[in-house]
Amino acid sequence: GKTYSIKYTRRFLAMEYPNLPVFSVKSHKKKISSESAFFTNLLTAVKHKHPESGTISAKRNRLNNFLCEKASRSDEDLVIFFVDEAQRFGIVEYEWLRDVHDELDLHGIRMMTFLVGQYELLNQKHALRESDQVQIVMRFMVNELQFRGIMSQEELATCLQGYDESTFPENSDWSYTRFFFPLAYANGFRMLQQTQNLWGQFEKVYDKACFGRKIEIPMQYVAQTVELFMLENTEHDTAKFRGTKTLWKQAIEESNYIDAQEELRLIFEKIDLE
Repeated sequence: GKTYSIKYTRRFLAMEYPNLPVFSVKSHKKKISSESAFFTNLLTAVKHKHPESGTISAKRNRLNNFLCEKASRSDEDLVIFFVDEAQRFGIVEYEWLRDVHDELDLHGIRMMTFLVGQYELLNQKHALRESDQVQIVMRFMVNELQFRGIMSQEELATCLQGYDESTFPENSDWSYTRFFFPLAYANGFRMLQQTQNLWGQFEKVYDKACFGRKIEIPMQYVAQTVELFMLENTEHDTAKFRGTKTLWKQAIEESNYIDAQEELRLIFEKIDLE
């Protein structure tokens, strides 16, 4: 899901740009926005030693100084923030975040912010635009990128091939497919070969749910289905083991994908009505 995509992106950035300060902050559900709690949350996210002490002004200055110091150690003069569950931000919190953005800009440091959230985030953007909150939209909401699931057999094949090629420990000869099915793997079994069976079962479930939209399988349920398939069938590993439609159907059912599709259908119906 979204949170794991943030973790993956941060890890990738750390590999490519080891000195680049990249942080992730999660917006929490609350009844009343608190400026003190907001800056405590940001200080905690950047792993500051003293996130809770001091006045609001002291916390704000401590955060700005900390970020300036981190940025000065990199070659980019850049700070990156991922905001998870960003749809929980209110206007006042965007204003506080804008203050951080502007303060860093005064020191020649760019602040790049990625807002990651539910569909409500788009509604929030439209509401901010309608209320002439251009300064917020221009700083944090210019571009929109949809984090979507698997939408074709070819995309599923790419994912399944990863189980055949990704190894643990890294740089070893033990892929995930080989670990769970060593005998079958030695005899040519690969997860990539299971693409048609798995995609066919997902399509049947999708059509049965009468979702009414182009098929899209969230990565969470692709991963859970594959994990269940591997865990439950590793004991059946033989040189002749091959995945069947029945085994994949069972794994999909146990992943709760069907129930999730029903919930999504209700959500989309509500969005269409609005």
